[in-house]
Amino acid sequence: MNSVRLLQFTDTHLLADPHGKLRGAPTLPRLQACLAHAGRHYLPADAIALTGDIVQDDATAYGTVELLFADSPAPVLLIPGNHDIPDELERRLGRAPFRLGGTHRLGAWTVVLLGSWFAQAANGEGRLGAAQLQSLDDALTAARGGPALVLVHHPPILMDAAGMDALRLEDGEQLLQVVDRHPHVRGLAWGHAHQSLDVYRAGNVRLMCTPATCMQFRPRDPGFVVDDRPPGYRVIDLQDDGGIATEVVWLENYRD
Repeated sequence: MNSVRLLQFTDTHLLADPHGKLRGAPTLPRLQACLAHAGRHYLPADAIALTGDIVQDDATAYGTVELLFADSPAPVLLIPGNHDIPDELERRLGRAPFRLGGTHRLGAWTVVLLGSWFAQAANGEGRLGAAQLQSLDDALTAARGGPALVLVHHPPILMDAAGMDALRLEDGEQLLQVVDRHPHVRGLAWGHAHQSLDVYRAGNVRLMCTPATCMQFRPRDPGFVVDDRPPGYRVIDLQDDGGIATEVVWLENYRD
């Protein structure tokens, strides 16, 4: 069976200082370790996705993304997270191989990138808005001839953690309603929560939360307690018949 491969890296939280740390985690070396691991085991890939919080509130760090991915033979799909600066993200990475937002063909699949950053967010929560939800509905209607995957930064469902759930996608239920109207949508993947989740909605749509390359939060904890899990990323193999074969790859032997 034919398939295409998408590698998802999320919540890289790169800093202007290449030696900088977030909650004790050196973010650049951990991303580099994930990329090196993927290079040994899962490349070539047909696309790479960076699904938000690419930098930690500092546009200078987009220069690091340029250095790491500018020579990628595969398209690098980008969506902003709540710590990104969308205008600077577009200015710095608005050219090949980077693709910011939009709808993309990947083999038999349509991949839709949703931007959940919005300027009025008080604490890092996400929102798509009516116009983007309508655009998604239109894009999925046009893509009915094959399976579809939707990527977003914020969780559209509750993660059973009070602190994180307060910062979820505010119109996540509306997103799921759009997805429910299009049975050819087979997967919805996100980041933001710094942990892993893999469940099904109505037995048809695979809902996937991908852990961060930098550091993880303890699942189902009401606060934001840093977990002892290592850096991680997700491999998503999109099969021509609409099936999804995926796994979270943990760098179990990683040491700073």
